[in-house]
Amino acid sequence: MTGLVASFGTFQAYYEDDLLRDNSPFAISTIGSLQSFLMVFLGFIAGPVFDLGYARQLLWVGSLLIVVGSICQSLSSNLWQLLLSQGLCVGVGMGSLAVLGVAVLSPWFSTKLPVATGIAAAGSGVGGLVLPIMFRSLEPAIGFRWTVRTMALIALTTLAISIVSMHTPKASAQRRAWIDRSAFRDVPYLLFVCACCLVFLGMYTPFVYVQKYALATETASPRVATYLLSILNGASILGRTIPNLFASRIGTMNMLVVAVLILSISAFCLMAVSNATGLIVVVVFYGFSSGSFFSLQPATFTQITSDRNFIGTRLGMAYSVMSVALLLGSPVGGALVRTFGYSSAWIWAGVCLALGSIMIACSRGMAKGWRLNHRL
Repeated sequence: MTGLVASFGTFQAYYEDDLLRDNSPFAISTIGSLQSFLMVFLGFIAGPVFDLGYARQLLWVGSLLIVVGSICQSLSSNLWQLLLSQGLCVGVGMGSLAVLGVAVLSPWFSTKLPVATGIAAAGSGVGGLVLPIMFRSLEPAIGFRWTVRTMALIALTTLAISIVSMHTPKASAQRRAWIDRSAFRDVPYLLFVCACCLVFLGMYTPFVYVQKYALATETASPRVATYLLSILNGASILGRTIPNLFASRIGTMNMLVVAVLILSISAFCLMAVSNATGLIVVVVFYGFSSGSFFSLQPATFTQITSDRNFIGTRLGMAYSVMSVALLLGSPVGGALVRTFGYSSAWIWAGVCLALGSIMIACSRGMAKGWRLNHRL
């Protein structure tokens, strides 16, 4: 499901060269940023709905919207139609399902929940690995419309399996609060939310533009460029699973600081690559560390929340704020590409990620202390 977001860079490159060639990279990127925004923001609403026992209804609604939106996407021929179908309809569908990916695991796992969450999160990387290759292989042979319809059929099949097999948890006996006012006085929590906003502002820029960058600058051949996004997402699969195995020993937040720092360094390194080999190496590091961020971030929110009864509420509050960063990040990168070139977009991403790493370190220091041997 979230593999659609991770593979949007393939659509970005295709739209710029073909279907939406008269539109700017900034305008085209709003499709993917709207999709990402809705996926994250609607978790603020879907969380309480899930707690009330409507998990299966969320799954039905989300599945229907994703499939219908994808079919409408295949019929679209201009920007506003794609904004409504791929951006709005599919985005709302993913927002309905996003909370289920983690929430349905908790009744089945206790001590191994972080590992289970990492494995579940790896599904996004698998989707991001397969879908770009699939699109680039099928589009020249059967065209854009039938390629997207084929992707819709795959979504329908996998979602149908989820509908049949999903265990529906019992409704919560107590209604979850929408806002925890004590969070506004919790400095480590506020710093971590700010850090995640900075990370989301910059992180998706390479996801969206690295494939087009390789083609435009001839850093890699068209064949290699086609696989860059799949390589990035393939590396993220390892990043979503391996760090979780060591998080309890090293500290989730400690690993997160390092992961985001590597993200920042990798973004800056994109300015220096001059051949396909160097680009692939940077993409692998970027993919692995981005996967680490995705899998470690929810566990960190859990660790810095003292009252476990408010974890869901605080997550919803945080993601509603972070969704705004997702909405703005890629379009800003697109505007920089159009005005100043790709290097400016990589600088934007690198600076945002570096500031995010610093803010995570500050949150850790305020929560646990500044000694390096503290595990958090």
